[in-house]
Amino acid sequence: MSMKANAMRVFLSFLAMTLLVSPKLSYADWSIGIGVGDHHDGGWDHRDDHRAYGWHDHPHWGYHMHFLPAGYFTIWVGGARYYYYDGLYYSYVGDGDYVLVDPPIGAYVAEIPPDFQPVSINGRMYYTNDGVYYILTEHHGYKVVPAPVVYAEPQQVIVQSQPVTTVVEAPAVNTQDAFPVNVPTDNGGYKTIVIRKSGNGYIGPQGEFYPTFPSVAQLKAMYVK
Repeated sequence: MSMKANAMRVFLSFLAMTLLVSPKLSYADWSIGIGVGDHHDGGWDHRDDHRAYGWHDHPHWGYHMHFLPAGYFTIWVGGARYYYYDGLYYSYVGDGDYVLVDPPIGAYVAEIPPDFQPVSINGRMYYTNDGVYYILTEHHGYKVVPAPVVYAEPQQVIVQSQPVTTVVEAPAVNTQDAFPVNVPTDNGGYKTIVIRKSGNGYIGPQGEFYPTFPSVAQLKAMYVK
C-alpha cells in the first residue's frame, strides 16, 4: 500500500473518532434564543448565547439581537414600534437585527418584573429599578415615566426676636398714690397735673380714667389749652 493511501486512511480514522466524541448540535440549539453582539472596528461580531435576557440580567442598552424572546409583544410609543418582554425593550434596525434600547418614556405595559420596587417620592408612588421608573395607571397598566425630581421640603427658619424692653422711669410714688406730672405749656412753662392710682388704672384731676399711666402728650391735650 502506498504512502498516500496510508495517510488518507489515518486521516479518515481521526475524523471518525472526532465526530464520535464531539457533542452534537441540533437545529434547535441554533434556532432558539437571541444573538448578542459586541462592537469591533465599526462592525458587530455576532454570537448566539441561546437564551432570552430578562430584566434581572441587566444587559446593557445597545446590544444587538438576532431573535426576539418567545412571549414578546409589540407596543407603540409616539409612533415608533417597540418589542417588549420581561422589562426589556427592543427596536428593529433591519436585516433581521434587533437592538436593546432604553425603556421609552410613555410606554404602557401590563406587567413589570418583580425587581421593580415601590417607592414614594414627592407623595407619589413609583416602581423603580436601576434608574427606570414606572407609575401604575388606573386603566393602562404600568407607564414608563422620567425619573422624578426630588423636592426637598423647605426648612422654616424661625428667628426668635429678643424682647425689647423699654425702660420707663416710673413716677415717684407718694403715700397718697398721687403722681405729679409736669406738662409743658406753649409759653415755655410747665403745668403740674396730679395723677392718682385707682385699682388697675389711673385717674386724672377731672375724674377721667386711664388704663395705663397717661403720657405727657395725653395730659397736654387734656389740660393745656
